[in-house]
Amino acid sequence: MTLIEILIAIAIIGAITTIAMPAVGKYLIKSERSRAQVDLYQLQTHTEQTYTATGSYPDNNSLVCAKCQVSDDYDFSITTGGSGSNVYKIQAKPKSTSRQDKDTDCHTMVINAASEQSNLTKQGVAIADNGKCWI
Repeated sequence: MTLIEILIAIAIIGAITTIAMPAVGKYLIKSERSRAQVDLYQLQTHTEQTYTATGSYPDNNSLVCAKCQVSDDYDFSITTGGSGSNVYKIQAKPKSTSRQDKDTDCHTMVINAASEQSNLTKQGVAIADNGKCWI
């Protein structure tokens, strides 16, 4: 093999890598989003179990679920005090240091007491089409 052939092979590999990397990044973001959704469901179950045991919903300080394997890429929080399906809302917001913070399609995920799912942009605006966000 000559030096020219090696350089051509390296150039081809570089071009393929440049094309493939954004697609791989999107799959990684989608994968972590799915994991965070599972975490939201686990935290919702924990929230309902806490209510059954104590008669009140947990606050942010007691939202810890020992059985849950919560994603390191998201901050989870709960808002209580509403009525009906909004008696509580659990939110998964990407940490600013994680890859998930670049998720423009489904930045912040929210689930309420009626298991209604919603999504917010990074600026906090509701996203109309949740179908592409939730598994």
